[in-house]
Parts: sequence; C-alpha cells; structure tokens
Amino acid sequence: MPSQKGRDLLLKIGDGGGPETFTAIGAARTVAMTLNNQSADATTMDSAGFQMLQGDAGAQSLHIRLEGLFKDAAAEETLRAVAFARSANNYELWFPNGDKYAAAFVVQEYQRGGAFDGLETFSVTLARSGAGAFTAGA
Repeated sequence: MPSQKGRDLLLKIGDGGGPETFTAIGAARTVAMTLNNQSADATTMDSAGFQMLQGDAGAQSLHIRLEGLFKDAAAEETLRAVAFARSANNYELWFPNGDKYAAAFVVQEYQRGGAFDGLETFSVTLARSGAGAFTAGA
C-alpha cells in the first residue's frame, strides 16, 4: 500500500438535520484513531496453563484524537457546544484513499489554549457511542 498524506485525513461533525450535513472541525494538524478490542479471559483448568481469550466476548472501543487550529468562529462554537452538552453526535472520519468511518461520538476531552505570540489551538478526544459503519472508498 502506498503512503497517504496525513493532511487528507478529515474529521467532520453532523448538524443533526435530515438529511444531515457534515462540516469539517477546524483546521486539523493531527488526527489519530485508536481501536481497542478488549477480549474476555476464557482460561479454565483444562487450558494446560495457557491463557485462552474469547475475542468476540469483550468490548470494543474506538477513540479519535484531533489537534489543530479553529478554521473559524463557527467551528469553535460547534465543538464547544457539543463538549458542554455531553451529547452523542454523528461524525465522519474520511481517509485519504476515500474510505469513510461514520459513528456517534461523545466528547471525552476538550482543550483550548494559546501563547501570547501564537494562534489559539485546540485538542479533542472523541469516544465512540455504539456501533459505527465503515465504507470503502471507490
């Protein structure tokens, strides 16, 4: 698989309308996705001293971390509002090759900051709520 440009990894948030419109969250500098498959320990006395795991019995979690600059006041207001509301909102994560992952996420952590001689930055960690849907690019 050839390398892909990180700048083309894009996170969008839905407006909750019907049909739902998705807009980019800020001007991201970094976006990362972490998938965790927690397995269940199925070890018994018959396991001959080896740990046995039941992969599909555990819980799966998915987190997205985004860091960057606000592209405009509307992006900052949207992100701040969903962070304070503690609501689950629909998001889309677009990959450089055209793949898309869509799911509801809750803001788990939200930070804003800035230096006196620089631009205001933000970071947000989103935790998936429920199942998501992966769509392969064309």
